[in-house]
Amino acid sequence: MRKTLILFVIMLGAALTLAHAQVQMTFASAYAPDDHQTTAMDEFARLAEEYTNGEVVINIAPGGVLGGERDVAEGIQLGTVDGAILGGILQNFDPAMAILEFPFLFRNTEHVNAVMQGEVGEQIYQRLVEQTGIRALGYIMRTPRQLTTLQPVESLEDVRGMQIRVPEMQAHLETWRALGVNPTPIAFTEVYNALQQGVVDGQENPIGVIYANAFGEVVNYLAWTDHLVGFMLITISENRFQQLTPEQQDALVRAADDARVFNDQQLEELNTEWVERLGQQVTYTEPDMEPWREAVAHVPAGFYQYEGFQELYEGIVEVGEDF
Repeated sequence: MRKTLILFVIMLGAALTLAHAQVQMTFASAYAPDDHQTTAMDEFARLAEEYTNGEVVINIAPGGVLGGERDVAEGIQLGTVDGAILGGILQNFDPAMAILEFPFLFRNTEHVNAVMQGEVGEQIYQRLVEQTGIRALGYIMRTPRQLTTLQPVESLEDVRGMQIRVPEMQAHLETWRALGVNPTPIAFTEVYNALQQGVVDGQENPIGVIYANAFGEVVNYLAWTDHLVGFMLITISENRFQQLTPEQQDALVRAADDARVFNDQQLEELNTEWVERLGQQVTYTEPDMEPWREAVAHVPAGFYQYEGFQELYEGIVEVGEDF
């Protein structure tokens, strides 16, 4: 009888452990499987499972198989997607979140880190939950956005009148309009074909994204504009997050932070390779960016109408005075 009872307790314990392991979640990435943002998400998933002792298993769906960033963000709100790597697209759900991906705002990576690991970052995270129902577990850096085109861009005058694919975000649209461009929102998964078919004259993205998605095959030039020092958020549905135990929640936050470090190491190792390999496909140009900055200086004020934007924007600018 005693042996039977012991066996029952062991089997019950195993069953409970297995039940914990059945917390399955799906996180989306709009980027290619070998893009550093997707591989950082893979690392996040690996660490989340490790740090929860197998209680939480996260499956990453890369390459936009669950839709573009806007589709995925809506899916998180509806509960059809558990989480994703997202950026400035969140401004479509809360206009103040335009500060997440505002051209010519962040000075460098150190500026981003100081903001996101400080008081302003806490305000951003809290507002995101309250306004959208989406929680940011952490962030990962991208290299600055660059402009790739079919024709050379060596000055601001060269870009005027071009059809440039930009994300469907008001901050991007208003900035590029101020530069004299005809901004054309196209889903990221359709950008390659749009360039190949000449639907647009160019697109802008971090060099890692440009390389991973083979845009160098369908453009001729890359202008070093560094117009947006950006980052992405590892996000999760707030409802889904609250279904986890406090220990599991802490483990996911820890996993996201460690995935950020992993991503930084990737970028340092990969950036030289990207520049070299893309240089075999496209011609690099280096326009003087001061006229560009002057042309867009008035754009942020147009967003002050959105509650919360000015406070966050000015907070970021203030932090940046030290960099």
